[in-house]
Amino acid sequence: DASAQMGPLHTEKQRAEIEAQLADAVQRGGKVLAGGHRPRGDSFSRGYYFEPTVVVDVPEDARVWTEETFGPLLPIMRVKDLDEAIEKANASEFGLGSSIFTRDMARAQRGIDELEAGYTWVNAVQIAHDELPFGGTKHSGYGKEHGTEVLDYYTEQKSVVVAV
Repeated sequence: DASAQMGPLHTEKQRAEIEAQLADAVQRGGKVLAGGHRPRGDSFSRGYYFEPTVVVDVPEDARVWTEETFGPLLPIMRVKDLDEAIEKANASEFGLGSSIFTRDMARAQRGIDELEAGYTWVNAVQIAHDELPFGGTKHSGYGKEHGTEVLDYYTEQKSVVVAV
């Protein structure tokens, strides 16, 4: 979609990390279906741009599966059914977010119940609402942002009893 826009990564270090994870995936047999490069042209000369990238056939021990990737690099794994999808997702030591794409709301509910992630989207990706707590599980962050839960994170409670 020519009207789609995406900004740069925050730092050169983060772009280098994305490139390293992609190189590791390709070296291990992964195939790039889209993207995979720094975009060319004057409008991309300032900033740490990297094309949105899709990679398939990546072994499960590749860095793109075993580390959190905060950038436009999406590995896709083929699975035989919902059981295997949930099993593979939950095998990760991370659990920031998960997405389920389906027309079957019973399957969506099963994924919601069983996926070990701090946030689950159904037929959407990263739509956030300030009133909902946001944060991961496992090794994906500590505590929650947004929602009333954030007040607990920034509050030191103290109980006081005064006898008169």
